[in-house]
Amino acid sequence: MKLLTLGGLSIEGAPYRREKPLLLLAYLCLEGTQPRKHLAELFWPDAANPMNSLAQNLIRLRPLGDVVSENDRWVEPLICCDAADFRTHHRAGRIQDAVDSYRGAFLHGVVGGLNPDLEEWLLDTRAALGAEARAAWLTVAEHHHASGDPAGAAHHAELAYAAPGADPIDPEDIPRVWRLLGRTDHPLAVTLRREAAEFGVTLPTAPEPIPAPVSIVGRTAELAQLRALPPGQVAWISGPPGIGKSALLRALAAGGGWRILPGVDGLPLGTLEPLATHPLSSTADAISTLRDTRLHIAIDGWEDCDDTTRSALTLAARQHPGATIVITARQPPALPVTQHLPLHPLSEQELDVHPGAHAATGGHPTLLSAFLSGTPADRTLDAHLTLLGDTPRRVFLALAAQDTPHLNATRAALGIGAADLAHALDRLTREGLTTPEGHIRATTPARDLLDVHPLDTSLVHLHLARAYPKEGAWRYWLKAKDLWEGQDEAKCAVDAHWYADQEMKRGYPARAARTLEVAPQTDAVKLLRGWALLELGEANRVCEILQDAMGSDEQAVCWATALMRQGNKLQALAILPTVGQGHHLIQAHIDMIKGQEARYSHIWTTAASCFRIAAHRYALTGAHWPQFNAKIQLALAQVHLGIRPEVAFDSVLQKKDVPAAYQAILWNNYFHALNLCGRSAEAKDFIILACQAFEQAENCIGHATALNNLAVIDHIAGRLDSAAEYYRKALIRCENSGDLRLFGAIACNLSELDMSEGEFRSAIAILGDSGHEDLIRTIKLNLGERWQSQIDHSTLLA
Repeated sequence: MKLLTLGGLSIEGAPYRREKPLLLLAYLCLEGTQPRKHLAELFWPDAANPMNSLAQNLIRLRPLGDVVSENDRWVEPLICCDAADFRTHHRAGRIQDAVDSYRGAFLHGVVGGLNPDLEEWLLDTRAALGAEARAAWLTVAEHHHASGDPAGAAHHAELAYAAPGADPIDPEDIPRVWRLLGRTDHPLAVTLRREAAEFGVTLPTAPEPIPAPVSIVGRTAELAQLRALPPGQVAWISGPPGIGKSALLRALAAGGGWRILPGVDGLPLGTLEPLATHPLSSTADAISTLRDTRLHIAIDGWEDCDDTTRSALTLAARQHPGATIVITARQPPALPVTQHLPLHPLSEQELDVHPGAHAATGGHPTLLSAFLSGTPADRTLDAHLTLLGDTPRRVFLALAAQDTPHLNATRAALGIGAADLAHALDRLTREGLTTPEGHIRATTPARDLLDVHPLDTSLVHLHLARAYPKEGAWRYWLKAKDLWEGQDEAKCAVDAHWYADQEMKRGYPARAARTLEVAPQTDAVKLLRGWALLELGEANRVCEILQDAMGSDEQAVCWATALMRQGNKLQALAILPTVGQGHHLIQAHIDMIKGQEARYSHIWTTAASCFRIAAHRYALTGAHWPQFNAKIQLALAQVHLGIRPEVAFDSVLQKKDVPAAYQAILWNNYFHALNLCGRSAEAKDFIILACQAFEQAENCIGHATALNNLAVIDHIAGRLDSAAEYYRKALIRCENSGDLRLFGAIACNLSELDMSEGEFRSAIAILGDSGHEDLIRTIKLNLGERWQSQIDHSTLLA
């Protein structure tokens, strides 16, 4: 579904015709998330109750589905909009996509009955989008002109002139449209002459002729961008030697109007000397020469220019004296520029007219030139590396095996000295195969070459893993897993622990658990693996993993947390007195256990206090997501103490970019908070979101919890078949989790539904054995006399 605003106002594929709600939606799509108060005052300033008017119009959008997200302070758009798509395409440089998506003036036909402020926004936005459309059409027209397509150039120039929604054309754009028409007898030419005379603009005697075709492989987009560069602006083309910077300038000059000036490191201002009729004596003299707006110059080789020339060009870039300037360099811009074009290897699409070229060269112009000239096999990458010698070849393959080159690790992995590495890298750079920093230029053939010799490549990865610092080593350990030796265990475990710890800190416990599962099982790895598995609800596996680990305070707390998650709260609480006064992280974990026990016992004041202290302690250790979880638990405790859900959960609901693992916990607890306040209809939406997020995060016990909550909703509503299906799915997800409390609760619910007294008594016995009298009392309060007697009997049996 998409909001259509260009050429009218409607919803794509829907017969919705309420104009004011759609106008509100259009404003949100173009301006982003807005405060409710601002929207109410802008759209209904004269209403008796503007906020109520806003609420009513948001309600009228509900038949369209989830097109907005709102709370008591903000409204956020959730729907795509054609005008926003157009603007995104244009600003990203996807000009053809931009003109294809522009189908008319913004909100055409929507003006009447609007208050002045809203009407001013609409007209300003319409004019701004129209101006962007005109600029895009002019760029496309100039591309057709440069490509030798007069009909396409004239057609798009006409579209630019009459761009829907745009203000009348600016005088400075009149010559631009004129030269693109291609002939003086064009119907638009008469209009342009008249407007030029009115504004005092001088037009050439005839539109500009179509340039001769340019022979260059690829770089058509870069050529179009350079040809569209307006007067007084500076473009910078960067790239390593051999990437095609000079070839691009030659193609630019072949179209006419451009002059190439090679960089000269000699007399001051020697590079710019050919532009003047007299020797340039100062930087001011050079700037004066560059004031001619008709001047289009290309400086080929920034690094080769003398210091005075570089100073003059830097000043010109800041002052925009008039000339259009393009500069090539090996490095990114060293001065303020309008446009930066970093050149990379040519893409497969750019080389599709030369079958096999991209696969053989990776699109690198140096290798491409050899390929297109029919160079024999010894000039392919593999043969070429062999000719360079053993050390350059080994360095190249080691660099190709890395995503980001680490030169010290590369040297250590290959067992060569710094001088040998420097000489090999210099040779590879001069051959156009790498950058001085070690980045591979022809990446595709380099990776293909690695694939040809998988065992040798695995050995390269092993040497890199041994040499890399812990911040980047794990990926190489993983690629060389079959070659690990006993000497590798300690470093491999440390590197895996660091990598998994980063995954945990980013909120991805499932990834961390998978990382640690294949790592050498040191005590530190087992402990972090235990915390990761706890986040996934796999308490049973935690106890299995930690049973052979050396005892420590953190291991004891992890064990106690696992027991609490299993429902063995009596055993969990018995461990806590054995833990010494450790650092804040251990104490925070203990506070969470105590808070959870208080939550189970419905002692909400104690629970809130424990969760609040835990959140502070997590903050002191930088444990960001555990702190977020503690805040969620605190918010639910506060709701039980009488605070409204929106207030208690405000800070956590405002949090952006929350990973699924913690988003699920948030939605699940917010569901309980809303349900507690009697807002069950609203609550169901959040438990559905929680269910989806738990499944995405691979949290089996959380998923089971959410499924049980969905089942309870259907159970109470009388949808018994649906409830039974949810209960059974929840029990399956509980398997092997070890969570006795949840398993017992789900089993009780299902047995009540199936009228199975035997199953009910067994479930109650499990809860009684593990110390969950609080849950048994809750079940008893919710059931009739027949089932209450079973609870009493089961308690006696336990």
